[in-house]
Amino acid sequence: MRPLRFGRGLRLYGMEMARTIVASAGGEAEVERLAALVTVQYERQGRILWGLARRLGANDETAADVVQETHVRLWRTLLDGTHIDDLDAWTFRVAYRLVMDQHRLGRRIRELAERFSEPPTLTISAGIDDAVSLWPAVDRLPERERVTMYLRFRADLSFDQIAEVMGISAAGARTYASRGVERLRVALSPAEGESNA
Repeated sequence: MRPLRFGRGLRLYGMEMARTIVASAGGEAEVERLAALVTVQYERQGRILWGLARRLGANDETAADVVQETHVRLWRTLLDGTHIDDLDAWTFRVAYRLVMDQHRLGRRIRELAERFSEPPTLTISAGIDDAVSLWPAVDRLPERERVTMYLRFRADLSFDQIAEVMGISAAGARTYASRGVERLRVALSPAEGESNA
C-alpha cells in the first residue's frame, strides 16, 4: 500500500470500480453520499487513528497501512448496506484489531526467525511532539491503560466508545483510565526531598 497522505482527501483502491458497479445498478447518488461520508471520516480521524497505531507499536508505514485498511473496510461495509451507528468507535475498533493482528503475526514470525537465526533488532523512533509532551510517559503504561488513555485524551472518545473499541465494559474503560492517570501522577511527581525551586 502507498503511504498515508493527509490533507489530500481519500483515495482508496477500488473506489472507482465500486462506483461504476453501483452506478450501473442506479445508485450513483448513494455511492457519492457514502464516498463523502468515508472521506470526511478519513480527514477527521485519519491522523488520530495513525497516532493510535503508532502508540500501539506500529511503525510509520504500518500505521499508515492500518489507517488505509480501516477506511477501505469502512467503504466496503457501507457499500454492502450495513448501517454503522458510531463511525468513530467502529473505525477505532477496526484499527485497534488490525494493529493487534499485526503484533500477533509479527510475534509468530519472530518465533520462527529465532529458531533459524539471530533475533531481529527493534528500533523505535520518537516524534517531535513526544519531546515536549506526556505521551512518552503514557507509552510506558501497561497496554490497556495506554490504549485507554490515548483513546480518551487524544482521540476524544467517550468511555462507551472506548468500551466498544476494546471489547470491555464502559466501567472497565473508566478503571483503566483512572489507573493510568494515577500511575502518571506518581511517575511524574517530584521525589521526596526534591524542591520545585
